[in-house]
Amino acid sequence: MSNAEQALYDSLKAIFLHIDNHEKAFLSRFGLTIPRFFVLMHLHNHPQINYIELSDLLLCTKSNTTRVVQGLLAEGILTRQVHPDDRRAYQLSLSPKGQKILDEVLPEYEALVSGLMEPFSEQEVKRYTKVSKHIENTLAPKNTTARYGGNNGDQEGG
Repeated sequence: MSNAEQALYDSLKAIFLHIDNHEKAFLSRFGLTIPRFFVLMHLHNHPQINYIELSDLLLCTKSNTTRVVQGLLAEGILTRQVHPDDRRAYQLSLSPKGQKILDEVLPEYEALVSGLMEPFSEQEVKRYTKVSKHIENTLAPKNTTARYGGNNGDQEGG
């Protein structure tokens, strides 16, 4: 690996950690973790999706999604219904309590993101977005298990 490649990798990790730290600190004010918040966001944007679709959006395994969703169901933040066309599948939605939480958090979250992005010019945002999408698409695992063995990093996604 060249020094330039290592520097890029280190920078990408640092950027992720900075964003992660901002989100963790912000969401802790509302008693939320990053995975729980993004479950709320995804269900708001995609009502009645199933576990597999939600796992894809969260970039994590179905087992990790199930663990997070079970906690939210137990707290009455989500609802789960049997899928009308496939009795083996469930559809997930925000409960009124979950919608209330999201309605409280979302405006402040959007302000957080805007504040973090504010120092960048429109031209920089466009340039960085183009480069970051290329990096994201290049690094997105097609099959992490086949590539590295083991599980695919049962991470708490976002």
